[in-house]
Amino acid sequence: MLWAVAVVLLLLVLVLAWAATDALRARAALTDAAAGVATLRADALSGWTDGFTQQVADLQDDTSRAYEATRGPHWSVAREVPGAGPTFEAIATMSEVVDELARGALPDLARSVELADPATFAPREGRIDLEPLRRVAPDVVRADRSVGFAAERVETLDGTMLPVVGAAVDLLREELDGLRSTTATAARAADVIPPLLGAEGPRDYLVLVQNPAEPRALGGITGTVLVLRAENGEVTLVDQTPAGLVGPFEKPVLPLTPDERSVLGEHGEVGRWMQNVTMTPDFPRTAELAREMWLRETGEEVDGVLTADPLALEALLRGTGPVDVAEGVRVAPADLAEYLLHDVYFEYESPQEQDKVFARVARQAFDRLAAPRGETDVDVVAALADAARQGRLLVWSSDDAVNRRLAGTVLDGSLTGVRDDSPVVGVFVQGINMAKIAYYLDTKVQVAVVDEREDGSRELDVTVTYTSTVPEDRVVSMPEHFAGYGEEEPGEIRLRSLVYAPAGGWVAGASSNGTEIGLTPKKQGEFSVASRHIELSPDATVSVTYAMITGKRQSGDIILRVTPGPRATDITISDDLSGTAE
Repeated sequence: MLWAVAVVLLLLVLVLAWAATDALRARAALTDAAAGVATLRADALSGWTDGFTQQVADLQDDTSRAYEATRGPHWSVAREVPGAGPTFEAIATMSEVVDELARGALPDLARSVELADPATFAPREGRIDLEPLRRVAPDVVRADRSVGFAAERVETLDGTMLPVVGAAVDLLREELDGLRSTTATAARAADVIPPLLGAEGPRDYLVLVQNPAEPRALGGITGTVLVLRAENGEVTLVDQTPAGLVGPFEKPVLPLTPDERSVLGEHGEVGRWMQNVTMTPDFPRTAELAREMWLRETGEEVDGVLTADPLALEALLRGTGPVDVAEGVRVAPADLAEYLLHDVYFEYESPQEQDKVFARVARQAFDRLAAPRGETDVDVVAALADAARQGRLLVWSSDDAVNRRLAGTVLDGSLTGVRDDSPVVGVFVQGINMAKIAYYLDTKVQVAVVDEREDGSRELDVTVTYTSTVPEDRVVSMPEHFAGYGEEEPGEIRLRSLVYAPAGGWVAGASSNGTEIGLTPKKQGEFSVASRHIELSPDATVSVTYAMITGKRQSGDIILRVTPGPRATDITISDDLSGTAE
């Protein structure tokens, strides 16, 4: 019996040694494959497709070596051995997952990128050809599902395994998360872009052009309203009007909740003036109100609502040459936002003349949108993507199916206090001045985790700092419509700061310079809101720290939404107790 046990143990040692040797081969192949996946994804995102066919072939060769190295009866035994089993199981599963991706999802994604190259979508005679996107849609959706399934399989790997293998599992999880982000975005685009661009019939969209120099929660007061028509890939500008000519309405065009009146204005401003529909940080609500206002004013029903601002227009016009802002006056695209948010008010005293400038720029922006620009198209797409990440471009459709696909993306703009398991903190601002003086407002937001509570919630410190860069020596020479009508303190920036706690959480208190300060606690639906008036003299800074509790079981990375201003908000998030900032 002892000899039999010794023989069994010897065979087991030999099996494990054999499997370990194969594991080293598999690990080397997986390392090469990981580098190949990273390169393939980077090239896909940059639009470089020349080497895709060879890259995919090389990747498949690497994953085949890893897969073959982890097959055979000895691996079946090794995966069941107590103690060593989780390590061998992890290596075998990773080999299977990566090999399946190399033979399915990644070739699908590669073909999709080749067909949907940004150059393919350059307008031709004012029209974008949607056929390539239609052709790649099935491949993109299939790739997204495959990557999602692979991520789920890797997520199930657990147990005590060798540190080097555990690190490889974590790395693969991270790579799959990044790849899933890419495929999910591509799948959404393939699904929603054709109908949005009128592939199934004409679509009319209301575009709210905001002015962040006069802040509202979503960005700024609506200065100009445009109507775009999309039909079979062709986008045309069919109407534009100053927002001040829409309404005002005696009563809100849609019923407002008591919470909306409490937080956004007891007189229902958000539902009566087109300029103020962006007072709510919930963009779908803004869109519904704006759509109804336009219907009552013109009798025309639109199919969706978008937002933009001068910084987004600047990105759109990048690389296209100077912009004719008035007869004999030209501005470089890089200086366009500054001109529209500041200079135009000093050059033209009449609001009517200012509106003519805005209309002229809008017309050029969409004329140039229809013109191919060769290599600069990719740069423009990247610039617009950055504007979207800052919340300057938002999209809402009257088609609920489209909105469901947009949910959770940077284009959505819904007021949500949690996304998956990540708490969402909102820091928004409303301008009180009837002026554009907030052009000189700089905003900084710092979020730090202070404590992790037993119920799975976290305690946060959210510090909001507002700084006025108003040049005091120029206040006297500022036009009244820029500095503010009837202001007792010319040059002063007056704001209302609105800070939203994550879903299920609340704002517990606030302090400034180490001293506790009073708050006006409010609720908007399920959200706890802290409201505070801020007054800034030229060169002054006001900083407020809000003590905030998140909802339970919100352990994901903290997400911060802010009002996009004339310049990007300075954001720091420290989401662990060690104080490491992201």
